[in-house]
Amino acid sequence: MKTLLSALALSLVVPATAAAQIPVGSRVGSDTVPATASTYDDGGRRDPFVTLVQPKRTPTGAPVGPRPIVGLGSIGVSDVIVTGIVKSGPAFMAILRSPDGKSFIAKTQDRLQDGEVKSIDAEGVVFIQQMADAFGVVRPREVRKALRQTGAEQ
Repeated sequence: MKTLLSALALSLVVPATAAAQIPVGSRVGSDTVPATASTYDDGGRRDPFVTLVQPKRTPTGAPVGPRPIVGLGSIGVSDVIVTGIVKSGPAFMAILRSPDGKSFIAKTQDRLQDGEVKSIDAEGVVFIQQMADAFGVVRPREVRKALRQTGAEQ
């Protein structure tokens, strides 16, 4: 019985004295200063609470990049199909279809990807297309696209 009591007393005394020797907040096996609220030792690792995504910094009011071309300006003259002509007062307007099936209303001097609308009459549309020749010189070329009343595709 005496041996049991001495073993119990020894087991209670040893952990209390061992815990008293290790200061709170220090790493086990190192002689570093305990961490305080104002310092953080990252140990060479990145902070998991800092975002990895950085916002783009541009001058105020300046666009981030070039604007994407949408609408009629994204279609080339060679890709356009004339599907209709509408008379609005003294002027004509053309209904143009893109390769993906979208329709657009075009007036004289409207810009396309590689040209512009020169004129519109009851039979079709005349485009001025900017074409590069064999030497790389860009020259204007007139392209006429007729309105097909027979229903055949262009």
